Amino acid sequence: MVASEPLATADVIVVGAGIAGMCTAYELRARGYDVAVLDQRFAAFGGSGRNPGAVWLQLQRGGLELDLARAGAALYAEYADRIGGGFDHRTRGGLFFYETDEQQEILADYVADRRRHGLSVEFVTRADALAHAPMLPSTAIGAVYCAEDAQIDSQRFVRALATSCTEAGVKRFDNTPVLSTIRRGDTITGVRTTRGDVHGPGVVWATGAWARGLDAEGVSIALTTSRMGQIVTQPLAQRPSVVMHGPRGVASCGALTDLPGFRREAFAAPNPLGAVRDDPDATPADWDYDDSITQFSDGSLHIGSSIDITGSLNPHISMRATQSMISTTIDRYAEYSTFGVTSLWAGLQSTTADLLPVVDRVDGAYATIGHASGMATGPVAGRILACLIAGEHHEFTDRLRADRPSLTSPPPAHD
Repeated sequence: MVASEPLATADVIVVGAGIAGMCTAYELRARGYDVAVLDQRFAAFGGSGRNPGAVWLQLQRGGLELDLARAGAALYAEYADRIGGGFDHRTRGGLFFYETDEQQEILADYVADRRRHGLSVEFVTRADALAHAPMLPSTAIGAVYCAEDAQIDSQRFVRALATSCTEAGVKRFDNTPVLSTIRRGDTITGVRTTRGDVHGPGVVWATGAWARGLDAEGVSIALTTSRMGQIVTQPLAQRPSVVMHGPRGVASCGALTDLPGFRREAFAAPNPLGAVRDDPDATPADWDYDDSITQFSDGSLHIGSSIDITGSLNPHISMRATQSMISTTIDRYAEYSTFGVTSLWAGLQSTTADLLPVVDRVDGAYATIGHASGMATGPVAGRILACLIAGEHHEFTDRLRADRPSLTSPPPAHD
């Protein structure tokens, strides 16, 4: 049997064209590496392109989680200079609004904690919050404002990176699912795809939730997957606005939920079965909510995210998630109840036990996976991994190893 010609060769093969993969490819190419990027669909098709684009700092736990988010957020201005901008990078800050006096009381401890970690945060009145965010819901009575939060259009950012990579000579292969690695003994020499083999001594797994399939490759990193959904409305009047987070679901707000005085019942997520069961105890065990509201440059509102179906790799939004987001939105924006929903987005999220990504060499390949806050961590992870491959020092390299003890510990639990 005559061996077929390879699809491509490269120094480093990056599997996955989301934010983590494209940032890694860009950083490697900038260091002179011959790079190929493979994706089962195309750049920003998955979770990296199906999110509100919020780059939150105030919600991150103090320590490594916040340090990493700060480093990632700082890179967007650098990328804007290097790839020409065009991804709607907004640095107007962020609001965490509240709707009850009890929530305000708990958030007072949150503000004190955020200030201890060096963040510029303050309570603002409803009137002042409206000046920051004209789309502030009618139910909000005040907010916590952080000047360091930001927003990007994640689809446009990843696609701009992809275009810049192509122009710099990166080989890109869309609609090219990877079937397995190619090995010679214990050494990885490339990957096998549905379109042919790609040969190269370095392979980077940047596959998001699909990294669960790496068990077949002998790469065992415990990841929890879930579906995240958003609704997108037709455009409203576009007015400069900060990103917003509300109190009806604080799944991503580790800085709040870790506080000793946090009371989950004060920040309860909407019940996805509320429309069919008048029973607060009927909330499914595999359900959570991240109460975000953002407006994009085209005027559309992006509302959500719902978080459900733990362990699923089904990329379609559920009916119960859709119902919860729409009912919550109508409660806050009754005047827009006749506006059209133009999109129902769903993406797959993957998290590790300590809610930090793995950026390391694993079983002869490299991995950048488990990005729970990918808009913040994706850019800096790309640089960290490029430094690791190139033998350069980076301050975070040893702290994101695949063998760190915190990966085998259960995630934080709260009453």
